[in-house]
Amino acid sequence: MPGQTKAMHTSSETDQTNSQQKEVQHLREMIEVLRVELENLRLERDRAVQQALADGGIENQQLKSTINVLRDELEKLRFDENEHLNKAVAAAYDEVAQLKATINTLRHDLEAQRLDNEEHVRQALADRNDEINHLRATVVALREQLEQHDAG
Repeated sequence: MPGQTKAMHTSSETDQTNSQQKEVQHLREMIEVLRVELENLRLERDRAVQQALADGGIENQQLKSTINVLRDELEKLRFDENEHLNKAVAAAYDEVAQLKATINTLRHDLEAQRLDNEEHVRQALADRNDEINHLRATVVALREQLEQHDAG
């Protein structure tokens, strides 16, 4: 039974690790897309700088705002990823604590059951010994009656 619990726990950890790896891969792909997009925005910004010389730099300011938004989103993604990992670790620690508590409870119950069984066995032996002694006393009494009857 402990082997099964360990195997289930290991499988759960493997599934959780695989899920986290997929999420990390997805985030890396998104980062790459954002990098490409950021590079494209930089190229566009360079063109916009030339245009900004003509129209007073309005578009330049818009591109800077877009970059800030993308950086904020990227930072939020990193924060969310860390938060998700921290929650997963905390959940794993909670599960381990719950399993340890269950094991301790089962050990306590098993020990109580063992002590109860020992007490039942002791009581059964005592009852059997009392019955044997009673039967012996009855045999002795019947022999004495039989001897008296045969003598009389």
